[in-house]
Amino acid sequence: MTTVPDKKMNSENPEPDAITKFLWWLAAADSSILKECRTEKERYRIIGIAVFVTWMFATIAWGYFFSTIVNDDLIILALALFFGFAILSIDRTLIAAMTRSNGNTKWLPVIFRLVLAITIGLFISQPVVLMLFKKDITAQLEISKQDKIDAYKASLVKQNASQLTTLTRDLEKLNKQLSQKEADTKGYKDGYLAETDGTGGSGRIGEQAVARAKKSAWLSSEEELATLRKQLAPDQEALQSQLANMRTADSLKVLAYTETLTDGFLAQTEALHELTASHPPLQQRYRLIVFIITLIEIMPLLSKLLMPRGEYDERLAAATQEAVTASQMEVEKGKELMEYYKERAVSADRELMDYLFEESNAIRRERAADMVNQWRNNAHSPIKEFWLQAKRLFLGRMM
Repeated sequence: MTTVPDKKMNSENPEPDAITKFLWWLAAADSSILKECRTEKERYRIIGIAVFVTWMFATIAWGYFFSTIVNDDLIILALALFFGFAILSIDRTLIAAMTRSNGNTKWLPVIFRLVLAITIGLFISQPVVLMLFKKDITAQLEISKQDKIDAYKASLVKQNASQLTTLTRDLEKLNKQLSQKEADTKGYKDGYLAETDGTGGSGRIGEQAVARAKKSAWLSSEEELATLRKQLAPDQEALQSQLANMRTADSLKVLAYTETLTDGFLAQTEALHELTASHPPLQQRYRLIVFIITLIEIMPLLSKLLMPRGEYDERLAAATQEAVTASQMEVEKGKELMEYYKERAVSADRELMDYLFEESNAIRRERAADMVNQWRNNAHSPIKEFWLQAKRLFLGRMM
């Protein structure tokens, strides 16, 4: 006869499967209470699914975030799982902390939890947005890198402008001096050749007196040009070497600066900001995506907040109040037992002390009677010695 009610009870409250228990755990619900609530089971499964989606979403977002700064896939996976579980723990904590008193929501803690959830959602949305706009961001990164390199080169030119101008002016001055001498030497040579072929001022062909004079001037100018080249060569080489060193140093600086321009998270975020600033339609879609992602993050909390108070809340509140009352009763019972123990201990100590004093007094009276008899039987014993023995008996070591 007793098996029929048990079967009926099991059919009304069947044992939930593993997936349902897991979803209830995600929803921070007490399965032992919830499985007795027929109308609440599905709602808490829905909340559990919302938490599960948020958990997976956060894990993917964190994974992409760490992929922009770490190259090891195992480390990326471990960090993504850890931080995804951290977000899961925060969501479960926020849902579990949603309490109601007298049917009214305590709005101050709810607002605080909403602000916290929105903050987390905004942070998580950033890696997801970068992943969605990856192609556009990659193209913008190349443009941004080139702009930064050009700006850096311009800053180096501006920084070295004074020294570069001085070196260039000195080198041009030497080159101009050498070019002038070369032009003069060429003029002498051309004049000599014109005299020898009859096209010169004398009009005679062959090496005549005028031609020989111009040849002498030409050869003399050639010697002066060679001497001048020899004199200016060290200064030219020094100036050219300084200019080459400056260019080499600038090239090395540009190369080192280029290596600092990575494709990391901050660089991608900056590129996304540049894209949204220059493309208003993209900016609108970016804000919409951030809003949707943030809404996904706060979805479990909103589900719990918007869900009306039901049987599970009443049972949970009753169980909590019962546990609190039982705990208070245990505390009060403990206090009463402690007071009773103290009273009984004091009473027992008093009885023991009275018994000890009575026994001690009886022993001392017997010994005192013996001392008095001995003193009476010994007529020669002085009273002073008897008194000292009496004080030792009654006062003990204090003497």
